[in-house]
Amino acid sequence: MKRTFLAALFAALFTTSGAFAAWPDRPIHLIVPFTPGGNVDVVARIVAQGMSEDLKQTVVVENKPGANAALGAETVARAKPDGYTVLFGTAETHALNPHLRKNLPYDPLKDLPAVGIVDRFAFSLVVAPNIAAKDLREFVAYAKANPGKLNFASWGNGSTSQIAFEQLKQVTGMDLVHVPFQGAAPAIAAVSAGTVQAFIVPLSVAKPQAAGGKVKLLAVTSERREAAAPGVPTAKEEGVPVVISGWHVLAVPAGTPADVMQRLNEALNAANAKPQVKAQLLKAGVQPATSSIQEAQAMVKDEYGRWGEVARKAGLQPQ
Repeated sequence: MKRTFLAALFAALFTTSGAFAAWPDRPIHLIVPFTPGGNVDVVARIVAQGMSEDLKQTVVVENKPGANAALGAETVARAKPDGYTVLFGTAETHALNPHLRKNLPYDPLKDLPAVGIVDRFAFSLVVAPNIAAKDLREFVAYAKANPGKLNFASWGNGSTSQIAFEQLKQVTGMDLVHVPFQGAAPAIAAVSAGTVQAFIVPLSVAKPQAAGGKVKLLAVTSERREAAAPGVPTAKEEGVPVVISGWHVLAVPAGTPADVMQRLNEALNAANAKPQVKAQLLKAGVQPATSSIQEAQAMVKDEYGRWGEVARKAGLQPQ
């Protein structure tokens, strides 16, 4: 009987440890809460490929756009917490939606813990080519001389592009009307056509448009000038103390085993350390990051508070 008990105990221990040792034993689904082809999707696919190589298992990218990224986030929050469904999280999913949407069906800090920081990236201010301003100072002066007569674009209500511009308005005292679009591409097209006068957009989106003369690139909102655009001043250099950067994280459903979360963190860091992944991410306009799980969660918590304060100061009410 003693032998039978020991054999059963050994088998149970072997099975338990083997289950974790074997993870992942099937494809992992990376949920991107935005449409295919956009900057978020491009970055996610680069990272997914790098992680697939490290995990020796396919990481399948699935796009689930809608509700300012809340649809994709909810899908992951409700998924089985086994590490096989992962969210490509953004400021919208983790730092903005909780302050802008009533009855949000998930709590980002409790239900979608981050396992690692994917990247950080710069935002920039572009204006229509027919605006008579050669720099940010002149644009601010022009906008303040025409209160309520100019528009600014965003890629959706509650998006980082809208809230970042709201912060710019708060700091400068400008009064522009918000015009939301369904994505960055139609928004910047409207700026190029002059039907909307300004837009805060990732630098990677702004650069090619500015190079072609379709928009004027006035400033970046990073702490210092960007290596990808050394000739473009920071907003701080132009007398506007606004520092805004974007980021992406990987997040999982609450209750995911700690060792699985750690393995995902290691795979992300390993992917970002690969020269080919680094090169692709830099080309996509983002700076690959390395972090621990604790650092990622602390960053998300800080951003949750920071963006919430901007939204409150802008008078934006949950809808």
